[in-house]
Amino acid sequence: MYTRPIIYKVYSILVIVFAALGFIGSIISGFSFTSVLSKYFPFLNGFSVAVMILVVIVSLISVFFSYIEFSSMFTFAEMIEYENSNSMYPFEKKSFVLPAKFYKGYGSVIFYITLFLEAIIIIATIISASIEKQAFICLPVIPIAISLLSLVLTYIVYYAKYKAFADLLQIVSQKEVDQATKESLKENKPNLLRGYCTFLFVIAILSAIAIIALVIFMFNPLLSVLGAGGAIAISVVYIVLGILLFLSLSVTGCYFDNLAKMLEHHMIRFKMI
Repeated sequence: MYTRPIIYKVYSILVIVFAALGFIGSIISGFSFTSVLSKYFPFLNGFSVAVMILVVIVSLISVFFSYIEFSSMFTFAEMIEYENSNSMYPFEKKSFVLPAKFYKGYGSVIFYITLFLEAIIIIATIISASIEKQAFICLPVIPIAISLLSLVLTYIVYYAKYKAFADLLQIVSQKEVDQATKESLKENKPNLLRGYCTFLFVIAILSAIAIIALVIFMFNPLLSVLGAGGAIAISVVYIVLGILLFLSLSVTGCYFDNLAKMLEHHMIRFKMI
């Protein structure tokens, strides 16, 4: 049983809406900051221009990432509706959705860039620790473990997720599934996606508990400083943010679980499992 597609559609639309608002806010903040610099420090005009260009580039990259997330999740919701309809015709994606190969390539590029950067960070960490400890090779366990965990999460969130989505999009869009698509489908790991779903739900529950505990422990200190109104207002803000975080992690977890479920459905269909 899949999660209701409307949940993914609403969530994905919120992702792109908030990304657009964030982009507008970043541009306005960037112009305000550079205007102040230019007004009071005219000799920093060149620096102001560089800052503004950097703000625009970073904002555009953020919107691009959000667009990929929006278009893939929205389309996956429609793919669920297509699967439930038992239609005999191939799935037709919306015009704003990019080709399946793009999503697969996007996930791969993000992962390999992260792999390269994490390798440099690990090597630099080992060299730095070895010099500091005056040892031939010193392996700082915690920094290396953090880097490896970051790499594993990037692999799942980008490479595995977008490969699964791209393969499924290709399958439902073809009347006769070609051998290359079948071979690519076979390489997916549904259990990895489902395991990440469980991980997200654990994080969601722990985050909810942590926020509730924080509100309880901080209420009396806030009460003494800000009064009843201020303490209640801040507590409500934290609780609302906690609820939004919990919902976000839950929807994302369901998304990974449903990807795994659809993968297994087609793997059974082609007798791969």
